[in-house]
Amino acid sequence: MKNISKLNHKYLHFGPVVAGTTVSSDHIKQLLERGAKATQDHAQQLAGHLEIQKKFTIEDHVWFSENFKHYFIPYFKKLQDARDPEFMYGVKSFNRILLHELWINYMKKNEYNPTHTHGGSFSFVLFLDVPDQIHQEIKNFKGTGIGPGGLTFSYGEEQKNIITAHAIIPVTGELWMFPASMKHMVHPFRSDSTRISVSGNFFVTDHLNSGQPIQAGEFTINEQEA
Repeated sequence: MKNISKLNHKYLHFGPVVAGTTVSSDHIKQLLERGAKATQDHAQQLAGHLEIQKKFTIEDHVWFSENFKHYFIPYFKKLQDARDPEFMYGVKSFNRILLHELWINYMKKNEYNPTHTHGGSFSFVLFLDVPDQIHQEIKNFKGTGIGPGGLTFSYGEEQKNIITAHAIIPVTGELWMFPASMKHMVHPFRSDSTRISVSGNFFVTDHLNSGQPIQAGEFTINEQEA
């Protein structure tokens, strides 16, 4: 029998890359306060079956970009990392990112987000407040799948023995980043409570804003400007 220790297997992972991290409690508090002051209705521009979805101001965009960019930059850098031969991200090099849309969601009993995608290049969801009642409801759930209030990402067609969807239990303070074109949905819950989250869309602006100063709500991934 051939010595298997000399075999050199290579495994290639490809497809959309989703990343999660934890946001500081101070940033969560400030976003909740800013969201409470938002007045512009954003529900008509979104796919969600939610009554209250408010759009943040341009000033909030600038504040968010400056205070939250360090959460996103590692994700954007990883997508462009060509040193890992086991991964194929398929992302062309970019440096300038613009926060194009930013809104807050107040999700209540029986509301939900159907399967949808976003505009732009990249999107995110940040859970600001996930009540204990929802976690208890998930714990008591007896069906298959993630259960009430879960966030599900899906990609491609279903195939036997291949994972084409991944579900996430919402946790206060967790930030999830993903390609804007990636399908996702949020399941309804029955608890008499409100789950608060913030979502937004980023555009890659290297070509659009090439040679121009950094715009409001825009930042660079690297130190030098594009």
